Amino acid sequence: MAIVRKIMTILPHCGILLMILSGIPAFSEDDDYLLMGSNTARRVWIRSSSNLHYDYRPIMALDSDRESLWISAPARGPHWISVDFETKRLMTSIVVYPGKCNGRWTFTRFILQLYRNDDWFDFKTVSAQSRFSFRNRIEVDLGGIDARIFRIFIPTDAMAAESAAIAEIEIYTGSSKVSFFDERLSGLCLPIANAYLPSDASGYPNAPRAYRGGRHAGIDFFFFHREGSYDPIPVDETTPILAVAGGVVIRSDHHYVAPTIEEWHRRAATARSKSLTFMAQSFGGREVWIDHGKGLITVYNHLSRIAPAVVRGSKVSRGQVIGWAGNSGLAGEAKGTKDGIHLHFEIWIDGNYLGYGMPLPDIKKYLTWIFFKKQ
Repeated sequence: MAIVRKIMTILPHCGILLMILSGIPAFSEDDDYLLMGSNTARRVWIRSSSNLHYDYRPIMALDSDRESLWISAPARGPHWISVDFETKRLMTSIVVYPGKCNGRWTFTRFILQLYRNDDWFDFKTVSAQSRFSFRNRIEVDLGGIDARIFRIFIPTDAMAAESAAIAEIEIYTGSSKVSFFDERLSGLCLPIANAYLPSDASGYPNAPRAYRGGRHAGIDFFFFHREGSYDPIPVDETTPILAVAGGVVIRSDHHYVAPTIEEWHRRAATARSKSLTFMAQSFGGREVWIDHGKGLITVYNHLSRIAPAVVRGSKVSRGQVIGWAGNSGLAGEAKGTKDGIHLHFEIWIDGNYLGYGMPLPDIKKYLTWIFFKKQ
């Protein structure tokens, strides 16, 4: 298991002051949030009365995975989980999938509450006809409302266990379910087994790349760990690179030719001085591109070798070795050294690289959801 640090987002003091003055609950460093839609910086804040521990934090109830749960800390009650869109939005229904804690359904009734006049009010009470089940959608018909915040409130006398558990909350406008993180990216594996995300901002999308006059479009993986240990191990030419999902290879640079260091410096000088839209041989070096369908493409750069069977038009499966890490396209390769070996990995969705125009904390949040959401 990779180590995932909780991302803290500190809002400007003026924003917090305005929220306090308006009576709206202010965000704190302990609040969690979702990113709404695919490739967006709009935040949706998730809060709860408590959580049992990190694996059962409230965001687990809105991650499009009914196997993950929000479970509150044991207490007599009441218990609650709230969703704040930061601005009013249209909603016609909310669907709740209750969960189990220690094999038991945890409550028999909840109240959908909305926020008005600096306080919560009960909008609708929902009671179980029999007992709750994952197979039964508990749908709350809102009749069409324009609201910013709602919460699922479980009174003390509705508790059937010490903790409350919810598997999933879905929000609908008509027949359209509100989308948070792009579900097409759910289930991708890491391109290097047990890889660590970069520790430095330069390894993420949008970081400047002065030597080629552009910006980074991917994630740089330099370290991984072995099973049973968290000691970081540097990526080298023996490190296998994995397809993150099944798909069809649309580019495979088996015939790549390394530049000399003089050629590399000429290319770098040209890239710095001109706004280039095309280079016959880019700084990505030996590359593999995979089309996973539904608008999703992944790119693997700087490979030292590509697996022989990975050719244009071939099919690959999730976790299949497609090549090995290297430094092709970089100055280290051109000098004949092993300097700079790593994997540069890109996720392209609907024609944009993941993270385009997004602040770094939100990019990290997105990658954590993709690769580590169950940790």
